Amino acid sequence: MTIDGRLDEKVWQRAPWSEPFGAIETGENVELETRICLLWDDRFLYAAFRVEDHDIRGTMSGFHDHVYINDEDVEVFIEGNGHYYELGVNAINTIYEINWTWVQPLVERQDFACLEQLFATPNYLYFLARDGERIGRHGDLDWQLPGLEHAVHIDGTLNRPEVRDEGWTVELAIPWAGLASLMGGRVLPPKRGDSLRFTAYRAHHSRAESNREPGTAGWSWSITGNDNIHVPERWNTVVFSDESP
Repeated sequence: MTIDGRLDEKVWQRAPWSEPFGAIETGENVELETRICLLWDDRFLYAAFRVEDHDIRGTMSGFHDHVYINDEDVEVFIEGNGHYYELGVNAINTIYEINWTWVQPLVERQDFACLEQLFATPNYLYFLARDGERIGRHGDLDWQLPGLEHAVHIDGTLNRPEVRDEGWTVELAIPWAGLASLMGGRVLPPKRGDSLRFTAYRAHHSRAESNREPGTAGWSWSITGNDNIHVPERWNTVVFSDESP
């Protein structure tokens, strides 16, 4: 597997792709197609996206810029044990990563050392519970997954709204060794029949001429019933198979 964003390996053609993403709240059909495909081996969880986009733009290029604010992006979420991992990438291959930690379990077991360490993090976000979340989550904005590989390929012309584009593809190699610190001792790589909670998401920015202010919509692989993707209990359960695609 060469991580170059092109998805030209035959295995991507043989493997089953997801159904198109729908509106995060209801699963209803949306105007542009987004699909994800997952593969795995002893070293990596591989994820690929096909993103239909007729006006490909990419502007945010700084370290861990939250690209979904201004740019179209696709994201993956992987649940760990007391943690979950968020990764987003835009059309110019800028990524951001967040290691989220649920605070309630730490409070319940009075793990003051861990709480003090969390809130001493130089660059973090803290959110109170909303829409079905567990109470409080802390996000380390500087955290980096060791060994991550990522690439994007564009089928079109970047930042040229007068040109109709086809879309872009993303290729990710997420190392099991890098995820181990979030998994609470879980054996990795997984074995046949193991499962984990996983979802994928697209932040879509409407650029219709009738809109004075560009709107943002959330399209996802799993349905949450609201606009909040940060509820692992509502993500898909991915089961690992050792059958060749």
